[in-house]
Amino acid sequence: MKQRRKISFDVETNHYLTDYMNEHHIRYLGDAIARICREHQTLKDETQETQKQIVPIPSVEEMMEVISEKINQLMETERLFLRNEWFCMEESMKRSMVEVFEQVEEKQAAKRGELVAAFLERYNK
Repeated sequence: MKQRRKISFDVETNHYLTDYMNEHHIRYLGDAIARICREHQTLKDETQETQKQIVPIPSVEEMMEVISEKINQLMETERLFLRNEWFCMEESMKRSMVEVFEQVEEKQAAKRGELVAAFLERYNK
């Protein structure tokens, strides 16, 4: 349903509407204005949608804070990893040293046993 209105334009607006009507082959002024309004509304809706989709760019301070937090997390993870590796290496070295000492004690005990046996053998002769 159409509504009738009485409107007046300045000279520039009238020239723009006339040029628009000629360019788009529109016969009536009301149809031209209605089409311009629809195009304007469509453009406005698209602009609002685009603004909703745009993610705001964080400030340099925010980016530095996030980067610093990530670096701190990585450093903490690496520190814990190295501490665990150091502990495992330390435990491995302790086990190895204990094994070596046990072997040395066994060899020394065996040598002492041989010496005692040799001494007893000579003593009995």
